[in-house]
Amino acid sequence: DMININSQVQLMELFNNKLGLNIPSTNDAILNRVNNPIVKLLRDYRGYAKLVSTYGENLLQKINPVTGRLHPSFLQIATATGRFACNDPNVQNIPRNSKEFAFRECFNPAPGYKIVDADFSNFEMRILADFSGDEKMINALKNELDIHSYTASLMFDKPYSNDFKKKFPELRQMAKPIGFGLMYGMGAPGLVGRIYAETGKEITVEESDQLINKFFQSYPRVKSFLDKMAKNAQKNGWSSTPAGRKRWYHLPDKDDIDYRRKLSSIGREAKNHPIQGTNADAIKYALVFAHERMVKDKIDGAIILTVHDEIACEVREDQAQDFAPALASEMVRAGELFLKKVPVVSQPFVGDVWEH
Repeated sequence: DMININSQVQLMELFNNKLGLNIPSTNDAILNRVNNPIVKLLRDYRGYAKLVSTYGENLLQKINPVTGRLHPSFLQIATATGRFACNDPNVQNIPRNSKEFAFRECFNPAPGYKIVDADFSNFEMRILADFSGDEKMINALKNELDIHSYTASLMFDKPYSNDFKKKFPELRQMAKPIGFGLMYGMGAPGLVGRIYAETGKEITVEESDQLINKFFQSYPRVKSFLDKMAKNAQKNGWSSTPAGRKRWYHLPDKDDIDYRRKLSSIGREAKNHPIQGTNADAIKYALVFAHERMVKDKIDGAIILTVHDEIACEVREDQAQDFAPALASEMVRAGELFLKKVPVVSQPFVGDVWEH
């Protein structure tokens, strides 16, 4: 039978009466927890439709008719953590290129120029390792191990090897969202949805809680660090990056009916702030260093955008290959202002489209 996939009524009829899924609604939060091939098709359709609408038609309307370019605004102090915000349009949300969609390939330099791009490698994980002082995580990064494979080897008691990713792809896929999720204060229920979204694997809240415990058993000082950040913010009403970027919180009254929920929310935000805030501090230093390097080396070009831990420049073709390692070097210099225990790594790229 044919149905209108934009009709809530018809979708509920299909899922509950014909497929027997017994779901309360068709919102994304619910569908992300349902393991069914037809539900997956709907999720995929919605994702593709949003991508086309957001990064296709809408972006075309934002092109300046005189310059033929997009001219977004980057806002310095519009976020609580210090990250740039971006609007009109928000180019920071344009997804990385994939087989299905390669929106970044639509971004090209002017004739005679190249895009020179560099980003920090696993920078937030490096910040977490450095700030927590966890020796296992620090040593893994010093020895240039694949940090997500190494984490999986610890959590699931498998021997680490350079081909771990090929031998145990599912275990690595499980470990990766756990590390990132915990940095953002994610709990067991949230991790259930994140693991399913990234791996397609359904787990219970109890299993999710066990995975979190395994992660913290693997990196005990990470847990101590995150807990300390949360408790300090819940006590003092603020958190800070090492550079002094403070984030303030409104502490609830103890007789507030939502006291525990609000305090828990502060704890989650405080766990992430030193990490994401330091990332923001480092990229802003890197932007200054990169600009100064362009002036010093008399580079014919300009910085054209930044995306959290990435800087993209437009550089004259005959200078691009030489400037690429210089850009990466300036990013490393910026990162090393903040990280003293682990190496900072930046990978440059030169091309005719935005591919990084």
